[in-house]
Amino acid sequence: MVFSVGVFNGKSITTLIVFVSVVALLVSGEHDRGFIIYVLSICGLVFFALFFQMHFSRIMLSEDVLVAGGGLYKARIPLSQLDVAGASLLDGGDRSGLGWRLNGIGIPGYCQGWFSGPRGKKVFAVVTRRRSRVYLPTSAGFDLILTPDDPQSFLEALKRLGVGPD
Repeated sequence: MVFSVGVFNGKSITTLIVFVSVVALLVSGEHDRGFIIYVLSICGLVFFALFFQMHFSRIMLSEDVLVAGGGLYKARIPLSQLDVAGASLLDGGDRSGLGWRLNGIGIPGYCQGWFSGPRGKKVFAVVTRRRSRVYLPTSAGFDLILTPDDPQSFLEALKRLGVGPD
C-alpha cells in the first residue's frame, strides 16, 4: 500500500515560488553574464533537487516493511520494530513536534529527514502539516512522525497487518 503525504501544498508551493522570485531579482540587476549564469546554475540545481525530493516522498507499507520518505531521505523499518499500540495522532497545539533538524529538508509546508524528537529520541519525519501527524514509536533507535493524507486508514492498515513486537 502506498500512502500519499501531500507535499505539494499551499505553503510548499509558495516557498518554491518565492525561491524562484528571489533568483529572478538577483539576476535582473546589471551584472555580468558570468555572474548570471553562475547564479542560475546553482539555484536551478537546488530547485530541481528539492522538487524531485518532494516528488518522491511517500509512505509505503508492505507485508514486512514500512518505507517512509524517498529520494535522499528514506527510512526503511521492519514491521516487527513498530509499536502500533504506542502510536498517536498529534495535533497542532501539542508540544510534541519536531525539534532541531539534524539532517534533512525543512521548508514551510514540508519537512523530511532526521530531527530531534519530542521524547528525547531521534525522529525520522515526513511532515507536510501541523495537524493530524502520526507519531509512531519504534524499537529501531528512532521514532517516526508522518503525515499521511488519511492518518486513520494508515493506522488501520498497520493494525490489520498485525504490526508490533511479538
